[in-house]
Amino acid sequence: MPWSSGGDFTLGPVDLQIDWADRVAISGPNGSGKSHLLGALLGRIPLESGYSSLGSGVVIGEVDQARGLFLGDEPLIDVFGLAVPELATADVRTLLANSGCARRMCCGRPRRCRPVRRTRAALALLQARGVNLLVLDEPTNHLDLPAIEQLESALAG
Repeated sequence: MPWSSGGDFTLGPVDLQIDWADRVAISGPNGSGKSHLLGALLGRIPLESGYSSLGSGVVIGEVDQARGLFLGDEPLIDVFGLAVPELATADVRTLLANSGCARRMCCGRPRRCRPVRRTRAALALLQARGVNLLVLDEPTNHLDLPAIEQLESALAG
């Protein structure tokens, strides 16, 4: 990925390869371009020159800062089910319940849920999709301590 820029953010030239089982952390102050960099690496933001590519078997799982998938008016269980149509409704309910989403929340509007619940639903969706590239943009925002510990345990494993 030789070159990308956005606003005051400029990166490049860079020659980078991230291999299987590698773990990468990107840190910096708010507004420093971390989300822009993730977008460029994942191909969502066009590069000014050069190229970026992902392996043919890569299944990306991403939890964005806003938990944008779960901000609408459709019931949470429906939004989740549309994201993983191969799962039966009972399996979707089980995944959501295991992530701490109560039955009443599953039928409610995600935008009315507390941010910690939307984050837990997003993490459950990653599990359901069977991702092999995990991208977490500020993953602990809006999480309570038990959920942070659960995330740490999952990442360690």
